[in-house]
Amino acid sequence: MNHSFIVRYIHEYSDRGASSRHVDYHIILAEELTEHRVFEDVFGYPLEVISNTEDELTFLYRKKEFTLNKFWQILGTVWFSCPNEQVTEQYRCTFQFVNQYPSANWDHERMQQCLVKMRENTQQGQLWKNIALGRELMCIMKDMSPKSDPHINPTIRKFICEQVIKEDMIDKRDALRLYMTFNEYWRINSYEENQEEAKNIEHDRKFHHTVDSNIYTYSWLLFEPDNKYSQEVWDEMSRLKTDPIQLTPEWEKNIYAVEKECERRLNNEPRGMGFCHAYWSTKRAVLAERGIQWRSPSSMNPRVMFD
Repeated sequence: MNHSFIVRYIHEYSDRGASSRHVDYHIILAEELTEHRVFEDVFGYPLEVISNTEDELTFLYRKKEFTLNKFWQILGTVWFSCPNEQVTEQYRCTFQFVNQYPSANWDHERMQQCLVKMRENTQQGQLWKNIALGRELMCIMKDMSPKSDPHINPTIRKFICEQVIKEDMIDKRDALRLYMTFNEYWRINSYEENQEEAKNIEHDRKFHHTVDSNIYTYSWLLFEPDNKYSQEVWDEMSRLKTDPIQLTPEWEKNIYAVEKECERRLNNEPRGMGFCHAYWSTKRAVLAERGIQWRSPSSMNPRVMFD
């Protein structure tokens, strides 16, 4: 099997309405990603491997440390902008693994099932269940589905990502990296589709502005969480204050299992008045067992009455 690490360098240029977008690729075979190895010139900068486990790659690039899940994540940097009154230039990178599996692993029906179930969970207010489904869906689209299959060409991949984003199937406060992956994958497929494909499906022509805004805004939360702008963005994501520990990788790695355990422990608890306090207390305890100290909405918003 051919597993590769891909760095995309995206250059966008705009001058009085005329614009262009150019994407270059740097590909490193997975077996070359040995600990402490330095790749001296990845678009003008060294890339150093810090650690490489079965699930994750941690590396240093442009003086910043990144950790990338190999199976479902696409990680994009914030914009590097060079604007003036008439010309805007923007540079950014995305990182991902391309894991090529035997064609027998491809399951078109399972991909459809994931999307349908995610929509049902969203309608029922159980977004935490979409974390596992969203990761599976991304893995199928990104690595298992054949690129040439007419049922899953770049335009269809864009459409699937668009449904997940538009219908808020991923809670950004719990799984921001997964949410951003769907945005990044929408953008990547927009580079790869041809114009004929783009005409064959109806979708919001303005949606790329939504994706670009998401990428710019929420990337700051991931890479500069202590920045004043990031804190403002985080506070604006909910009417109530939310513990910023929910932005950490540790939270996102654990939250699905934590919610599943909470559901088990509270299985016989009446879902009436006061249930939120029992739920938060249980959630806080389960998180603490995993070394995560979490402040509930009632702790973060002491002047708000909850029932």
